[in-house]
Amino acid sequence: MQEVLNEISLSLFYIVIIAILIENLVNERYRKYINVFLGLIVSMVLIAPIVQKSDFLKFEFQKSLQRIESEFNQQGIYSQDIYREALVQEYKSKLQDEIKDDVSSTCGKEIQIVEMNIYENMDSPDFGKINEIKIEGEYDGKVVEIISNKYHVRKDKIYFQKLR
Repeated sequence: MQEVLNEISLSLFYIVIIAILIENLVNERYRKYINVFLGLIVSMVLIAPIVQKSDFLKFEFQKSLQRIESEFNQQGIYSQDIYREALVQEYKSKLQDEIKDDVSSTCGKEIQIVEMNIYENMDSPDFGKINEIKIEGEYDGKVVEIISNKYHVRKDKIYFQKLR
C-alpha cells in the first residue's frame, strides 16, 4: 500500500509543478480548459495505481476471459479452426485467380470458375490439390488441357456449366 501512496504523491508533485507553470504562462481565456484537463489528469493519476494493484479487478478480468473462452468452446468455435478455415479459403481464392490468369495468358480466354473443390486437410500431402472444378461456359478443349496438365486435375473432373 505504501508503494501506491508513493506513486500517487510523486505524480501529484509533478502535476502541481506543471499546474504552477501553466497558471503563470497561459492566457486567461484558456485557463478554464486547462483546469478541466488537469482535473482529468489528477483523477487518472489517483485511480491508475489503485487499479493496477487491485487483485480483484485482475481476477474479474481473468474470469471474463475464461467465460468467453468457455462460451466459444461450447459453440464449437476454436481459434485454430477458424484460422485454418481462413487459410484454406484464401488458398482457394488465390488458386482460382492463378488458373484464370494461366488460361487467359495461354489461350486468351476469360473464364469464370463457378465452383472448385480441393483437398482441405492441411496435414495431408495432397493439401491444395484440385478434386474437381466447374467452369462457366461452353466446353473448351484448350482450357481442359491447361488445367489438366498444369494443375494435375483429371479431365473427367473438369466440368463446364452452360450459361443461363
